[in-house]
Amino acid sequence: MGINQSLAHLSASDSSLSKKEKSPPSEPIVADSVHPEEPSDWCLHVFGSFLSVYETQWEYQYGSLPTGKFVDFAESIDPNSLNRVLKHCHERIQLGNSWPPQMGELWVLRDALTAEELLDSRIRVLSREPENNIEKWLVQNKLYDLKRVAEAKLDQLFKKYYLEAKRLEEKGKLVTELPNNLLPSHSVKNVNDLKREEYEQQHGKTLNPRIQQILNSKR
Repeated sequence: MGINQSLAHLSASDSSLSKKEKSPPSEPIVADSVHPEEPSDWCLHVFGSFLSVYETQWEYQYGSLPTGKFVDFAESIDPNSLNRVLKHCHERIQLGNSWPPQMGELWVLRDALTAEELLDSRIRVLSREPENNIEKWLVQNKLYDLKRVAEAKLDQLFKKYYLEAKRLEEKGKLVTELPNNLLPSHSVKNVNDLKREEYEQQHGKTLNPRIQQILNSKR
């Protein structure tokens, strides 16, 4: 009888503890709610610029307000980059592609030259008047090929070489053969030019003695 009473008492105690453990705390714990920041004026300007180009198609694809990844994209560009992407969009529309670029395409178009920019760059390279290290590298390394390709293939080949140079620049491997401070910006020389000038300074314009010896032996 005493044992049964003790077991009953323990059972009642366990039940009471179990109820206490399962019962909610007297004051509920409210998680801090994180509210996204409002898009900046610049972000709204970027979004509105694309909306004015594509109208309902832009709203269908991106909604009526900038959110998520588009906000990141908008904050990563400056006015020049925005104008470049908008030019790309107008070029796409002229070619019959009326749908807005996907999010990934916007990032690519931000850094890609427009057709007009590529043409201007190509003219400078072919004229040996580079404006930047990429164009200088093209003059030094690709001008021979560019001047000998058929006109119909020139545009595609230049795009290929320009992309190659840009990738080298992004990796820090774009090397021009002369420091910028040694020559005027419009002057382009390669290693052969430097070696020839160095030889002429030492020996004048006479032939290298070894070459002259070979020529004499053939007489």
